Amino acid sequence: MNQPTQQQSDDFLAGRAVPGLAFAHDDLVEILAGEQAGNVGSLVGLVSCGDDPVYVVEIDSGFEVEVAQSGLKRADD
Repeated sequence: MNQPTQQQSDDFLAGRAVPGLAFAHDDLVEILAGEQAGNVGSLVGLVSCGDDPVYVVEIDSGFEVEVAQSGLKRADD
């Protein structure tokens, strides 16, 4: 797991494209697997970059959970 650089974090939070990331800050996503599967939430943070980046997802209840990119899909798809 590679921590994002300050530039990657800043770009993510500003909504700018970051190489290797399929999603941007505030994207509405659905969690596909795990305990929170089926929940919908917004991306509020970036935990790691690399082969399968990990995001912080704030689900509707206000609870935050860390989810790998492979476990997410756009909620509007």
